[in-house]
Amino acid sequence: MPSKITICFCNNLFSEGIKRLLEDDGMGINYRITISNQKEALNTKPNILITDFHTLSAISPGAFLKHKTGILLLWTGCLPKLKEERLLKFISQGLVGILLPEETTFPNLKRAIERIASGELWFTRKKLKDIIFYTKQARVEVSQLTKREIEIVTLICNGYRNKEIIKSLSLTDHSIKKYLTLLYKKTGVTDRLQLALYAIKHWSFPANLHEADNEQKEKIDKAR
Repeated sequence: MPSKITICFCNNLFSEGIKRLLEDDGMGINYRITISNQKEALNTKPNILITDFHTLSAISPGAFLKHKTGILLLWTGCLPKLKEERLLKFISQGLVGILLPEETTFPNLKRAIERIASGELWFTRKKLKDIIFYTKQARVEVSQLTKREIEIVTLICNGYRNKEIIKSLSLTDHSIKKYLTLLYKKTGVTDRLQLALYAIKHWSFPANLHEADNEQKEKIDKAR
């Protein structure tokens, strides 16, 4: 059964244009693409919601968590800056990707949709690091994590995707998914970005394991 994509923008003509681009490219074969207004968007129960900032602010995105909807935000040029505090709120409510103005091309839109559909995120590494920096507050021990789990979380916080983590740590696709499932269960989060935010806020580990001081390395070794 095709995944559901709902397109919901404050400008309906924009929604129509994106829908036509996706269907003309053949993505309608793998995705059931619909256009919705703000009031009806939730009723469509989409797997992916493509929307803009003004619409997202008006439709209570947290409601989409019940349907495990991945929200892709097209950041338009009319919004020069989105405060990190507001962005974090959207992330906690299901935002899993942002297509920035400078990268908004149709090929990138397709890649973002495919990435989100496979359970990945679509954030630039710079944007991800900006968000993580903003949330870096309290630091606590990491005694409940294994050394491997710490390595995985560290790489995620540095913007690595699954394939890059597999290559860096010589893991298999099955093992990385298993580690992520365990980490999600431990932290009570549901995706990679929430895990990264949680890790920076609550766990004490270096931004780069290779640059850790001796004291931090000892903490990591004890966490095995």
